[in-house]
Amino acid sequence: MNFLPELWNYIKKICLAVTFIAVIVAGGWVAYIYDISKKPQIADKQLIVEGDNALNIGRYADAKRIFEAEFKANPQNKQAAWSLQIAQIREKLSQPEFKEAIDTLYQQNPNDAYVNLFLGDFYAANDQPDKAVQHYEQAIEQNPKLAEAHYNLAILYVQQNNQVSAKVEALKAIEISPTPKYRNNLGTIYFKQQNYGDAIREYGRNKEYPLSSLESAKIYWRLEYLSQALSYQKQAVEWLEDNTIMSKPDNQEAWYFEIAPKKNIELISLNEKKSYAYFCLSVSFYLQGDMAGAENEVQKLRDLKVDRQAVINSLLTADLDALVQANGRFAEQIAAYKKLYL
Repeated sequence: MNFLPELWNYIKKICLAVTFIAVIVAGGWVAYIYDISKKPQIADKQLIVEGDNALNIGRYADAKRIFEAEFKANPQNKQAAWSLQIAQIREKLSQPEFKEAIDTLYQQNPNDAYVNLFLGDFYAANDQPDKAVQHYEQAIEQNPKLAEAHYNLAILYVQQNNQVSAKVEALKAIEISPTPKYRNNLGTIYFKQQNYGDAIREYGRNKEYPLSSLESAKIYWRLEYLSQALSYQKQAVEWLEDNTIMSKPDNQEAWYFEIAPKKNIELISLNEKKSYAYFCLSVSFYLQGDMAGAENEVQKLRDLKVDRQAVINSLLTADLDALVQANGRFAEQIAAYKKLYL
């Protein structure tokens, strides 16, 4: 019977070994679960990156939608909560409470690139360019991928008639994100410099982007190539009337125009953009002597019944005044057109 104690010792050793292995496995599993709980899920990370990318190129409505979805799913995600505040506050830029709200965020985190970007926007809008440049440069230093800061700097430099610096900043924005808005801005800088060939080439890089076609047409007006202007405007109208094309994010953005020093106009809605395009097309018909064609396009914009038609009229008036200044041969025709329709 000597084998019984030996068997019992053997069984105890096996039990101890099994228990030890079980403890290790269980401990490892607990540690794994704890580690996973501390890490954001891959999908969460992807949403944060997607939202930041939208902020970087000025698509604040998209950023707001993304961060709202992430914050709703994960209320403890502090980064999503902060970024949602950033996306929401940009909507208040033109409202009196904006400065107080952005100052509050600045006190919480003066090193946030978007906060400095928006402070730059505020000072630029309130004719304090030195402060605007300071905050834009801080934003770029804090976030080198912030294309919107370069874009806004370029616009500010254009307003200051500093075309060289404007071109540099416009090119930096394109290098980060070659979106149609940024390319169109560079084309407009070339346009202001009267580098018409470079402007048309830059505008031409934007496919299915009506604004660039309309800007190209203005150059052809000045060069007296009316058939080319007409062709570009017809292309713009065709795109504007295509719902699939106009549903693209690039075409959801407002169109920005500087009609005089420190005087800017934005066309926001699709109908505002259409009204402007119809008006431009009617001018080309009129300058070619096609009065029926001109009247037909004007009737189209009247049928739209745009609330801010007076703003669009002001924009076209500025375009036509600039045309006459650049090419006096059109002075008589433009005066007659303005008398009829403006």
